[in-house]
Parts: sequence; structure tokens; C-alpha cells
Amino acid sequence: MLLQIQVSLLMMVLLLGGCTSEEQIRKSALRYFKEGNTAFLHRDYQNAIWNYRKAITMDTETPEFYFNLGLVYYELGNFPEALDAYKRAAELRPRLSDTYYNIALVYHRMEQSNEADRYYTRYQDMLSLRKAKELARKKAEQAQPQPQQAMVPENPNALKTGVRKVKGQKPVIKKQSPTLASSKNTSSKLKFSAPPRGATKSIPNWE
Repeated sequence: MLLQIQVSLLMMVLLLGGCTSEEQIRKSALRYFKEGNTAFLHRDYQNAIWNYRKAITMDTETPEFYFNLGLVYYELGNFPEALDAYKRAAELRPRLSDTYYNIALVYHRMEQSNEADRYYTRYQDMLSLRKAKELARKKAEQAQPQPQQAMVPENPNALKTGVRKVKGQKPVIKKQSPTLASSKNTSSKLKFSAPPRGATKSIPNWE
């Protein structure tokens, strides 16, 4: 019995230690990522690449690391490396439309018009789908039946006589604010903001 308790305690310690170690690794990866962002803002591209790749070696499942790495390679004119980074980001987060725009832009710079058109069309399709979903959501809100108004007696004797009067108060319908898919599907607590549609010169904003 004592041996079983000792084994259980040992397993708990190992599990807790593993969780702590993973958390520390993730924090270290995020620190390198932030240092890469700082280097990128100062146009220290080689230092930015080193930090982003260091973050990726610690956390290979965060698409933002690859996305920003692609931005740096694009600025340097290293389009094959930028393409690899963007495609990896697209694999990890397929719903991020701006990644496909950036891929199309890279293919355009590489003079591969067929691939550029294909990814740009995919980008446009994703935008159209997003607009269609938003329009459907608004129509669904408008089609919702209004809540019934309470029947309020006009005088104390109204309940006895069965005469009721509807209180003149307009119902208030609360509209649900839409949730951004890019932030809703983010596994981490950090919010990722993609670059503007027409450029890749800005890096994502993190909170």
C-alpha cells in the first residue's frame, strides 16, 4: 500500500514538472518572438530572423511565428523562404485570409502568375464567405420574433373582471456583437491582427 502511494506521488510530481517545463518553454518562445518584433521594427532583419527561428524551435505550432518570419523574408526579397513561412502559417491556421493574400503577393513577385491568381482567388472567396455569413447573421437577428408584452391590469379590479390592457412599452432586442474568427480560434491568449490587405510592411499586433 505504501509503495503504491509513493508511486502515485512520483507520477504526480513528474506530471506537474512536465507542465511547468512546457509553460516555461512557451514563455521563452514568446520572449524571443517579442524580441524579433522589436528587431523587425528597427529593420534589424537578421536579428529578427534569428529570434523568430529561435521561437519556432521552442514552439512549432504557433502560426504567428511563421507569419512574422514570412514578413521579414519578404522585406529582404527572399521570396522562397517567405513562401515557406507563409504556407506553414496557413497550415496551422487555414482560416486566416490575409495569409493567402501574402502568398499571392509572393508568387506575383516571383512572376508565377498562375499560382498568384489561385491564391488571390482563394483570398477573395474567403472574404466573400465572411461577408455572406455576416449578412446571414444580420438577417437572422432581424427575423427573430419580438418578445410578447406583459399584460398589466389597468386597475385593481381588472383581474376580477378579466379586462386587461397592454402596457405601452416597446420591447428591447439585444444584438449580439460578432466575434472575430481570427481571435476566437487562437489557441493562445494572445490576439493576432493580420497586416492590411495591400501590404506586408506591418507586423501583427499582440496584446
